[in-house]
Amino acid sequence: MSERRIWYAAYGSNISHERFRCYLEGGSYQEGHRPQVGARNSSPPGPLSPLLYGPWTLSFACSSERWGGGVAFLELDRAGGAAIRCWDITEEQFLDVAAQENGLEPGEFRVDLDEVVAADQLVHGDSWYSKVICLGMYFGTPVLTFTNPTPVEFNAPGRPYLSVILKGLMEASPLQLEMHLSQLMRANGISPAWTKGALRDIVDSATDV
Repeated sequence: MSERRIWYAAYGSNISHERFRCYLEGGSYQEGHRPQVGARNSSPPGPLSPLLYGPWTLSFACSSERWGGGVAFLELDRAGGAAIRCWDITEEQFLDVAAQENGLEPGEFRVDLDEVVAADQLVHGDSWYSKVICLGMYFGTPVLTFTNPTPVEFNAPGRPYLSVILKGLMEASPLQLEMHLSQLMRANGISPAWTKGALRDIVDSATDV
């Protein structure tokens, strides 16, 4: 497998470095979570992890028992200005992360990423995160992620899931809390279950620990 670098665009729980590294190094994020086996190449991501906003929309949908509610997906047909955190990893690592997100073993998610970049997207199966998409180029390097291949029914996320997303956003850009809260409030499925004040309380609770 090529060791070429790509940007993996994380928009859900993998915005958090602590959560994302489980997919590279293996292990469980917290008690009650299924341990991940890790990527074949467990090297950490590159030192830069820029936070970008673009013409895509964040949606919370489906239902995860592990997270207690909906989980994140990215839609390209709406201009919502959702945030993505870009991790600098190899193509092989990206495919191994995608494999684990889709309940497969590292090496079992086989997609030609050159084809994805050329066509903007490629569907590999029918599981929750089986649609690989290219969000464009950033400093000459493809920005890739994965999402649901079919329209999703919106469902509010639980506090644990929002907590890890907000943790990652604050890691990436600690001085932009209001922007983080506003972009989350634009996500499909977030309202009326969550308000901006309730999201702010999650951040405050984390900083008080």
